[in-house]
Amino acid sequence: MIKIKLDIKKFVPHLLFLIIFFSVSSVVMIKLKTGIQKKMGKSYSAKLIEIEEEYSKRINNAKESADQKKTTEAVRELKGFSPDEIRKYQQELRQRIELYEKKAALLEKNEKEIEAFKADVEDRKNEILTMRKKLDEKLMLISKARIDLDRDLIVFDETERKNVKRLAGIYASMEALKAAKVLNKLNKDTSAKVLTGMVSKKSAKILSELDPSGAATISEKMKNLQIVNREDSETLKERNIKKLAAIYQKIETEKAVSIMKELENDTSISILSKMNEKSLARILEFVETDEASKLTEEIRKIMKNEFQKNNDGLEGA
Repeated sequence: MIKIKLDIKKFVPHLLFLIIFFSVSSVVMIKLKTGIQKKMGKSYSAKLIEIEEEYSKRINNAKESADQKKTTEAVRELKGFSPDEIRKYQQELRQRIELYEKKAALLEKNEKEIEAFKADVEDRKNEILTMRKKLDEKLMLISKARIDLDRDLIVFDETERKNVKRLAGIYASMEALKAAKVLNKLNKDTSAKVLTGMVSKKSAKILSELDPSGAATISEKMKNLQIVNREDSETLKERNIKKLAAIYQKIETEKAVSIMKELENDTSISILSKMNEKSLARILEFVETDEASKLTEEIRKIMKNEFQKNNDGLEGA
């Protein structure tokens, strides 16, 4: 067997050369391939754009040809019409255009009217809501006033009325000063009921013996007396005021004025408006000029309202 002795060191440079050569060749080939691909891509894109432009031109040409064909056919058809027919068609076309313009204007007008109507409806709605709110507030005030009135009313039934009438007869037979002292110690509601059951002359004497403040309190109670199932509150209140007026007419003027000063303003005005002219004149003479003027104006307003109510009642009948 022959042994070949190789010197490896001699082949190392050759091997390194081959490795470097193949590496450089690979890099060059990769770059060359990349360059070719880019060039082919650009060429392909340019060709594609060219094809698309050509296609678009053909489509546009086809549309233009179709439009031109339609125009040609329309012209050919028009050539077949006489001048009179053409004028007729032109007139019809103008009429249609005018009709279209009128309808468009009418539609615009209707839209504006609808918008205005909507705005008006919204305004009315807001007005109704405002009025409803005000009405609710008024109803609340009326309810409150009614509650206050019901709280102030002194109610007694027919049985109690008979008992009070008997008490009134007893106190009426007593001396005014003695009766006033006893009534002053009683509950003010009871005192009011008893005095209401008396004749005006006697109740006037007793009231005049009371101190002004106590007499005023009892007078207010008398105004608010109400008998169950007898009369409505307005009619009854009117009757009570007339009763008080009759009583105050029989009280000495100075005493009557001092009591009235302790009364609520509307109560004193109501009583004065029911007095006869002579008694009213005596009262007004006893007060100061400015106060007399104010009282006269208030009494005039009440009398005017009552006169109007009576007229309305007569017209309704």
